[in-house]
Amino acid sequence: MDGILDWYLLGLVIGLGVVSGLMSVGTRKGVGPARVVWGLLALACLAGAIVVAIIALPWWAVLAAAAAAVLGWLAFRRLSAAAIPAAALGAVALAAIPVTGYALAVLAPAAGRRLGHRADTRYAGLRILAKD
Repeated sequence: MDGILDWYLLGLVIGLGVVSGLMSVGTRKGVGPARVVWGLLALACLAGAIVVAIIALPWWAVLAAAAAAVLGWLAFRRLSAAAIPAAALGAVALAAIPVTGYALAVLAPAAGRRLGHRADTRYAGLRILAKD
């Protein structure tokens, strides 16, 4: 890790790893051909991260990409199927910005925890409708 380019590429690798984990959630929640598309997109992001890590970074950057993918999957596994495309698009855009690749890895567990709390709650409007 000699220069600023190495630090940028490491952030890119970590960000793409988180995006890969997020897209792999779509393989579980998708229906029909959408599952295949999400799986291919997740593999493409992870493959891109691994290629950048192998070509330009030390060997441990491949492990960082894999760990970020697992972190992304664990953080976003409760995300609804309708929200996955928007979240993936936003995460890919953030992964390309120099410092936000690191921020994705740091903030993904907090976002996942928030999604986990909201996934178990019911809305008051639904309770009112259920009484009828």
